[in-house]
Amino acid sequence: MKVRTIGVISFISVAVSVGSIWAGPVGVQRSVSSDQRAATVAELQVKHDQVTRQMLMPPYNKGPILIHNMDRASQLKDLINRIQSGQPVSPDEIDQQLQAPIR
Repeated sequence: MKVRTIGVISFISVAVSVGSIWAGPVGVQRSVSSDQRAATVAELQVKHDQVTRQMLMPPYNKGPILIHNMDRASQLKDLINRIQSGQPVSPDEIDQQLQAPIR
């Protein structure tokens, strides 16, 4: 009886884990037109340029603010590269980067 119970529990756990693999990504658009992709990349590039320019001006070019802005520029560039290479990107991640204030 115990072997049978363990077997059933194992089968159920495997079925649950395989089901999540087949479900695919949640909240990610399957197909984005090239126009939408180009517009998103352009918006992100403008934000990246703003952060990069701000890193050159005092008081933003010293200390923790400089490190924060360098990290932000790197995140924006990474997101731009992922979109251009066709990798799936969450719309929430794009919105988060576009709405984050520049320090």
